[in-house]
Amino acid sequence: MQIALVGATGKIGRQIARTALDRGHAVTAIVRSDAALPAELDGARIVVAGLDDGQALAAAARGHDVLASAYGPAPGTPADSVATVAGTLIAAARAAGIRRLVAVGGAGSLEVAPGLQLVDTPDFPEAYKPYALAHREALKVFQAADDLDWTFYSPAAEIGPGEARGTFRTAARTLLADAQGHSRISYPDYAAAFVDEIERPQFVRQIATVAY
Repeated sequence: MQIALVGATGKIGRQIARTALDRGHAVTAIVRSDAALPAELDGARIVVAGLDDGQALAAAARGHDVLASAYGPAPGTPADSVATVAGTLIAAARAAGIRRLVAVGGAGSLEVAPGLQLVDTPDFPEAYKPYALAHREALKVFQAADDLDWTFYSPAAEIGPGEARGTFRTAARTLLADAQGHSRISYPDYAAAFVDEIERPQFVRQIATVAY
């Protein structure tokens, strides 16, 4: 497949790129700068385009089968940039004639009970709340794009470095946790699930997640 990937230099994005490349896909990494690129992007086509330039983003994405995004705000970036970028991605996909859009989402928008999202629970950390709420606004932007086959792919509540186990669970809408109540996934296994969704869509026009 021809995959255009935004946010390819981040911790999650570079792992998505490497996973897709290792599976034989052609990856175009859309980056803000081509200086000091991570080794995981070896083999990817590099295109420099800012997320504040919708025309450049659309041009970079044109001709691909899917537009994927691992965008995450840099430290100090306003939280509302998440929803702004969601709108930019949707506009770029439309302009490029791409129907499939898969984006890294936020775990705070997953339900822990019917109608109750994780971000609204009493114990949700205050430090993470602004970006969790921003991801919820981004999800609303995606939900309004009923002309695109989007997936808002949220990680588990905890995501970080770790080995690739190769076994994990996926679900729509609901936070997944183990028997001890822990909701976790490693970067490589999240990336594997993300690329699985690109290859074999299961959660079209839904928020989805992956955890052990």
